[in-house]
Amino acid sequence: MQSACILRVGGSDADFHTLETVLRGAGYTELVRASTPAALELINNRKVDVLVLDLMMTSNDVFALLKAAQPHAGKTSRVPVIVTAPTTANDRIQACLQRGAEDYVATPFDPANALIVTRRIELCLHRKHLREFTVRLRAAKPDANETALIELYSNASSKFVPREFLQHLGRETIADVRLGDQVARDMTVFFSDIRDFTTMSESMTPQENFAFLNSYLKQATPIIRQNHGFIDKYIGDAIMALFPKEPSDALRAAVDLQKTLVTYNQGRKKAGYAPIRIGIGLHRGELILGTIGEEERMQTTVISDAVNLASRIEGLTKVFGVSLLVSKSVVDKLPSGHGFHLRHLGAVKAKGKTRSVEIYECFDNDPIELREHKLNSMELFSNGVSEFRKGLFLSAQRSFKRVAALDANDNVAAHFRDSCTLSVMNKPSAEWDAAEILEVK
Repeated sequence: MQSACILRVGGSDADFHTLETVLRGAGYTELVRASTPAALELINNRKVDVLVLDLMMTSNDVFALLKAAQPHAGKTSRVPVIVTAPTTANDRIQACLQRGAEDYVATPFDPANALIVTRRIELCLHRKHLREFTVRLRAAKPDANETALIELYSNASSKFVPREFLQHLGRETIADVRLGDQVARDMTVFFSDIRDFTTMSESMTPQENFAFLNSYLKQATPIIRQNHGFIDKYIGDAIMALFPKEPSDALRAAVDLQKTLVTYNQGRKKAGYAPIRIGIGLHRGELILGTIGEEERMQTTVISDAVNLASRIEGLTKVFGVSLLVSKSVVDKLPSGHGFHLRHLGAVKAKGKTRSVEIYECFDNDPIELREHKLNSMELFSNGVSEFRKGLFLSAQRSFKRVAALDANDNVAAHFRDSCTLSVMNKPSAEWDAAEILEVK
């Protein structure tokens, strides 16, 4: 038998009898039906575990019950509310979910699909117990065992869902997260990827692959945290991180990771392994952070074109032969005197995309000679970019050819030199919009 008091307010007699049959079949023995005044008294005294509230009552009654169920002065606990209504009452359902209702079930109840009701009640009770457990632990003066339990609970959840993600959703713990939670935020997206990882992985056993990835990620992840970012997800060998504060945090993390990689590769060389190379792309824009899935299996995710752009920009590092590219949306928000070494590469457009994006190379970690070359040839390179964007490919070719001749390791100058050559030969259409179209996924 299930020990929980479930309160039903409103709805038809037929629905109540169906609900009673379904819940008793699942082992719930305490189902109470009450009027609004009686229900308010039960809720205010916190003698209810779940409120199943029908929305076909008056709005005043519905909103009064929703308000009573929420935490407020003198009542820190919450009574979870499942609202019920025909599927045609979409506006009322949305309004109640925005006011704190945890879930929704369509009426009339279908006894042939009892799990739709019982599983939602189970999940509500589970979240309620987790919240109450967390509050009790925080309020108590824990002994050594309880302290260990608190740490275990907090650390276990944060290993899979970052605390920062929950904070942006306005949720204190993972127990508070609900399907459909979402919030818009302006953030910098960080994408990194190991070069030629597929080829590397083919020469390793599955165990060696996991050991290598974890060894690398142990170096990279702390750098992101130290610069006020957090990992959104690992995608095989790739890292997607978010930086909610300053764009300079993300750029500093990228530069620091490149420096750490030098030391990491020295260790790999001593152990007889080949060094690794990474590409990093940064872009800033509005993101939607939220939860997707269904009640029994959901996950946090980020949905935004800014994410796709950051991934595309990372992919462009392979095209230009550099390790770190940054969009104009990041560079424009860097503080004056930021100290990063940046070179404007003009506008590019991924194949299939209608919008172009302005990108910059950050060359802080280039070898000293190459870094000095890029600084000394900055004006000549900028002239080449300007001419290239105007479609003056012959004069642009001369500029890039001179820059590339000064240092054979300047891959970007060589790329533009060759692009100009192809453009002269193929004569681009009159629709040239100053953005180079590049093949990149």
